[in-house]
Formats: sequence, structure tokens, C-alpha cells
Amino acid sequence: MHKALYRSYRPQNFEDVVGQEHIIRTLKNQIENNNVGHAYLFSGTRGTGKTSTAKIFARAVNCENSINQEPCNECEVCRDILNDNVMDVVEIDAASNNSVDDIRELRESVKYSPTKAKYKVYIIDEVHMLSQGAFNALLKTLEEPPSYVIFILATTEPHKIPATILSRCQRFDFKRVTVKDMTDRMKKICNEENIEVEEKALNLIARNSQGALRDALSILDQCISFSDNKIEYKDAVELLGTVNIEQLFEMAQSIIDQDTKKSLQILNEFVVWGKDIRNLINDLIDHFRNLMVCKVSTELDEIISLPEETIKLLKEQSKIVDVNDLIRILNILSETQDNMKTSSNPRVLAEVTIMKTAQPMFDESKEALIKRIENLEKTIESGDIKINTIENNISTNEIVIEKEEPEEIVYENVKSEDVKLIESSWQKIRQKIKEDKVNKQMPVYFLLGDVSGFNVYNNNLYIIYGHGFEFAKKRLSNPETISYIEQMIRETINRSFSIKIILESEVKNIELEIKNEKVDKGEEILKSIVKDDILEIRDNEEKQD
Repeated sequence: MHKALYRSYRPQNFEDVVGQEHIIRTLKNQIENNNVGHAYLFSGTRGTGKTSTAKIFARAVNCENSINQEPCNECEVCRDILNDNVMDVVEIDAASNNSVDDIRELRESVKYSPTKAKYKVYIIDEVHMLSQGAFNALLKTLEEPPSYVIFILATTEPHKIPATILSRCQRFDFKRVTVKDMTDRMKKICNEENIEVEEKALNLIARNSQGALRDALSILDQCISFSDNKIEYKDAVELLGTVNIEQLFEMAQSIIDQDTKKSLQILNEFVVWGKDIRNLINDLIDHFRNLMVCKVSTELDEIISLPEETIKLLKEQSKIVDVNDLIRILNILSETQDNMKTSSNPRVLAEVTIMKTAQPMFDESKEALIKRIENLEKTIESGDIKINTIENNISTNEIVIEKEEPEEIVYENVKSEDVKLIESSWQKIRQKIKEDKVNKQMPVYFLLGDVSGFNVYNNNLYIIYGHGFEFAKKRLSNPETISYIEQMIRETINRSFSIKIILESEVKNIELEIKNEKVDKGEEILKSIVKDDILEIRDNEEKQD
């Protein structure tokens, strides 16, 4: 039967414990100076070596042939502890033994001296799971234990342990294991197992383990089974469902180049391959964070845990993007990362996010405004512009600045009171949609954030989208969605409008319809107020002329 790597390579000596040198040094000094405490608290995230260190410490304080404060693992006491054949070292799982009776039983056993070893060691794992009564029962024993007893409490959630318990323990906080330390450890294991492996693959596994070496070894185990003793980077990507480094650089480049079409194509490929969109957003955040670090720091070894060739590519890519743009992109991605947790349609959310990152004109932040101004300055400097005056718009005149590839920036001089009301209330309307836990319309909330303008005529509210937002119009024009938006507007500003979703390219057609409607209504009004005999007089005068 196959034995998992994290079990086969569980540390047997202090020197095998990875990434916790500050703790190991203190414990070894205590053993050397015969200054061992009676109660310890080992806290830290899962897979960082808490229980392994506790077991090594239990052997080290009892070893008959200790060398350099390390357990020999060969003497009778060490072998008995390793094989669980001695009653003097007891490991208790507090998750399943958390009652008052369990702790009372422990208190009774504490009274008896060790049979073989020098110390009786009680390792209580997941100690935060004890009930309040059990903690109270443990308190007296921790306060005045016999000289031959050592308690080691291990937990991933120290904040759940009562202060009265904490104050009686020496606390050691286990750090997350660094990517470099995990990579080195896995490389050593692969050499011992005669497994050929790419360093990029080990780095990817380590980064996906979030500081837990046990998780890293579990993933490595899967990769070995998946790839038949030869682990390649592409296999690790496939198994983990993450984005490979080439895709990340390509996506980031298209965002920096403001190439919305290519960005969405890459996103679509990612979805087609059945990958988790949340992984893409997380990896993009890490990538743009690394680009920002490259912009502001030259000492990258401790800050970016990636292979040298990847760091070199990051440095090159960071040269073509400014810090302000990186901050803007990271803000958008971070907001999406939070909203992904409650989104009923992550794909639409991701698509809107990618469009916002690739096109600053769709973002309302200060950083986006600065970027839009920069783009406008570059356009003006190039001289490749035309300035037109367009009259008789739906509500006012407009000044339009055009590039050769039509990209319109519209400035309104005068707005109707209804338009002003909608504009001033729009964020409140969107917020109401966001907080609607019953209907859960987060995609509608995001899509309504990309509106380019409004107009109101004859109680019709025209919600206008810019070029490239055909999908938004299609998504929002569903009768149920229209009805929902009308309801949200009505409940927010106490006004009823009939919603119409249109594109900027359709504005001219709407203008023509309104103009014709105004002419038709004008004639009707004139006929209703002018007497028939006055019209007859005018007709006679015209005949005489």
C-alpha cells in the first residue's frame, strides 16, 4: 500500500523541520541548559510542522543518547515513542476528545510517574476545540503540574483559547513556510525518490500550497501519480487548474495594451478548458502585484518567490506600465475577488472586470481618469484628431473629438432635471441592487456601472452604452431584467420610468424618432387650439394672394 509522501518524509529530527529555525533554536537551547518548560503552545497555520516538532521534542527530552540536543531515534525510549509503545508520551485529538470527562481522565493519569521515560509528555492537538468546561478542568493541572510532566498544546486558532490558558504557556508561532524552502525540500525528496522534475513545476506547487508544506507534499504526490515519475510544468498546471505563466504574461500584456478583444479571447479560452475563473483572478492579482514590486524595488529575492527567468520577464513587462495604472488594475481585480464569493455568474463578472482593466474609460476611479487624460494627451499630441460640432442632440449640443478609429468622448453642456436626478442617484440605485440578497443580481449591478450616459424623454429613460457593449445591452434588455431595474429605480428615487437600453450608435435614430414625434404632436396641438373659422380666413387670404 502506498504511503503518502507527507507521512514518509515526516521530520524525525529538529534539523528536518523546514522554515522554523527560530523555534528549533530556542527548544534546543532549553534542552541543553536543562531549562525545559512545563507547558508550551505551538500555534500556526496547517502543515507548518507543529505536531512533528512536538513529537521530536518529546523524544529529545527523553533520549538516552542525545547528540547536539537531537533525538537519536535508536535507543529503546526513542523507538518506543516512534512506535507508540510507551504510555509516557500521549497524543490527544481535542477535536474528538473535548469533553470535561476526557480532561478529568487526563488529570488522573498525570498523577502517575513515567514508566520508562524521564518526562511524561502530553500533546493536545487542535486544543482550541476543547469545551469551556474542559479548559477549566485543564487549568488547574497547567497551573501546578508535577515536575515530570510537559504539556504541548497545538492549534491553528490561538485566539479561541482562553487567556488564562495562554498565560500559563510558552507560546511559539510557526511561520508559513517560504516558497524557496518548500521548493528545496521537494527537490530533495524527488532526488531520493528518483523522480525527474522541472523546477518551475515545484515552484508552482509551492505557491499553491499557501505556506503549508504538508499541502505541498500532498500535491507533489498527486503529480507523481499523474505523470508517472516525471513531473513537468504543464502537468502541474493541468492538475492544479491554474493559469500557466505564458497565459498570465499574455493576458497582462493585452490589458496593458488596452486590447479588450484579445483579453476576452484569452478569458474565453480559459473557460473553454474548464478552469476555475477564481483562479484566474487570483493569479492576475499576484501577477500585477509582482509587476508593481518590480517597479518600486530592486531587491526582489525575498519579495517575489519565483524562478529567476520569470523575474526577468516581470522586470521587462513592468517597464511598459506605470504605477498608477497598476494600482487601478489591482483595485478592480481585488474588488472582483471579493464579489466572486457571492456571484451567481462568475464568468460575466470576470468579463466585465477584464473590460474595465483593459479600458480605463469604463472605470470611474481617480486612477482611471488619470489614464484617460494621458490617452487624450497622446491623441492630441499625435495630431490625428478631428473636431466636429453636432447640433440637435436628444437634449443638447455636443463637442466630439474623434480619432481615425472612431472613439468618441462626449461632453454635455446642459442636462435636463430628470437626467441630473438619474445621474445623482445612480450609485444609490446600483447599491440597492448590490444589497438585494433576495434576487441576487450582482451581474446587473456590475453592468450598470459601465453606462456611458442617460437621457429622458416622455417618461422613457434611455440608458446608453458605448461601443463594444453590445453584450451588456443584450443581457439587460431581457423583460424581467428591465422590470427589475425599473422597480429598483422606483424604490430608490420614487419615480417611475420606462427603461430602454441603447448603444451610442443608436442615439441618432432615437433623436429622429423624438423629432418626428415632436412635429406630429405640434400639429395636433395646433389643430386643437386654432378655431376652424380662423383657418378658413387664412385659406381665403392665401387664395386672394
